[in-house]
Amino acid sequence: MSEITGSTADRGISVEVYPGGALASLSLDRRAMSLGSQGLSAAILAAVNDATAVANQRTKAALRDALDGLGEQELSTLGLTQENALTERAEATTPDSWRSS
Repeated sequence: MSEITGSTADRGISVEVYPGGALASLSLDRRAMSLGSQGLSAAILAAVNDATAVANQRTKAALRDALDGLGEQELSTLGLTQENALTERAEATTPDSWRSS
């Protein structure tokens, strides 16, 4: 199996994370630098949260059979939970071939 990551790019900020949110890469361009320190901090955190949701959803899809029956507590322990809104956005990026029938 290849490495599972999630990524997002917005406002000059590109991030890639592993499941659970460990940062794999971060890139900033001029647009990001114009956000100011507080705006940049908030935008980086939002990008990491979005990318983490994608990575977590991809992990859940890849491990669907192994994770079957696990509750929120167990998924949280594995670092595979996030806010519902993030889950819905991440679901939109999940390939149909990974969805259960």
